[in-house]
Amino acid sequence: MIFNKPLDPYDFFLQSEDKKSHILFSFKDIELERSKSINYLVHIKDDQFAGQVEIWIDHEELYNFMEGLLKAENSEVKLIHLKAMSTEEFEMTFVDQKMGHYEIAYSIMNRRYLKNRLIETTLKGSFDYDSEFLNQLKESLKGIQKLLS
Repeated sequence: MIFNKPLDPYDFFLQSEDKKSHILFSFKDIELERSKSINYLVHIKDDQFAGQVEIWIDHEELYNFMEGLLKAENSEVKLIHLKAMSTEEFEMTFVDQKMGHYEIAYSIMNRRYLKNRLIETTLKGSFDYDSEFLNQLKESLKGIQKLLS
């Protein structure tokens, strides 16, 4: 499954250089009154592995992630993080390898109950980000920030 365009104006998509892996953030909902945050279904496909989790991201976390990406090209920023409000559910880090080349490391965890037992499933991995899409990602994040403002 490869997307050329996000499905919704508030979706965003990260693809590997080899086109075998991706992370798709599908917009679900937004909370503006109590705690400004945005709800996504995050689908990860990493070569032969796949998983998904529904998460909430605080608007400040998303803003800091966007600012980190904007500053990374002009500074010595090496790690740029994005975490869900429940950090064990989702965590992603852009690792600046060199001159606009990034590796994306991620971790998602899904919890469910089965026969009165808690089952936790975790998917962790990383892939080289196709930085050809970096400007498109930045523009998507700016649009999402406007929605949360």
